[in-house]
Amino acid sequence: METPPRTDSEQDKSDIDDVIDTHKSWLKSVLGLGALEAKLWVASSAQLLALMCGVIFLLLTTWLLLIASIAAVAWSYGFSLVGILFTATIATFLSSFVLLYLVKKTLKSMNFARTLDAVIPTDED
Repeated sequence: METPPRTDSEQDKSDIDDVIDTHKSWLKSVLGLGALEAKLWVASSAQLLALMCGVIFLLLTTWLLLIASIAAVAWSYGFSLVGILFTATIATFLSSFVLLYLVKKTLKSMNFARTLDAVIPTDED
């Protein structure tokens, strides 16, 4: 039995099917790579978060030890305990306002408009 020769439209349809299959395979590979990158990013982020918690704990401990050291020196020079505790409280309170100001300044500077314009251009561009 002979197979009938293929016509041009059948050849075109076969070529289009091949192109679609190739693009599907490519898209599947790209999405798989994206999923792998996301998994690596999550693992790295978890490790970074744990390290940052350790750094925050050490900085907090250092700050409290610094206040305690200054309080001990002030106590040895005869300052009153109430005055020392009041001064330490005011110093901590003021430093929290400085940090709050820095957080607000950082949040204002975090603008993703340029990134969004690069990824999703608007009609105006």
